[in-house]
Amino acid sequence: MVALGSAHAEPTVVVPVPVNPSYCWPEVKFFDTLRYGPVPFCRKRLAYAPGRFECAQVSEQLCWVLLSDGQWTLTRSPIGTQVIQCPDGPEPPVCPRLTFE
Repeated sequence: MVALGSAHAEPTVVVPVPVNPSYCWPEVKFFDTLRYGPVPFCRKRLAYAPGRFECAQVSEQLCWVLLSDGQWTLTRSPIGTQVIQCPDGPEPPVCPRLTFE
């Protein structure tokens, strides 16, 4: 005689996939201007002064992250801010408040 047990499958658990480093990359943040379109820097003061060290480039880490529901989402995390010499043009927008903390 053969004993038969109940054969039932365990429920499938969806686990978030960890971020793979190959899905992340650094990028310089762009700031929109009405006149010139996006530029890769901003200025600290309202008065624009080319040649002065009052402009900034903001670096971000971009990552594609797989969520537990199987959808991909793009995340942005600030890496750092570098003060640069303001170029002759185009005139950049004023930096967001938290850029120079």
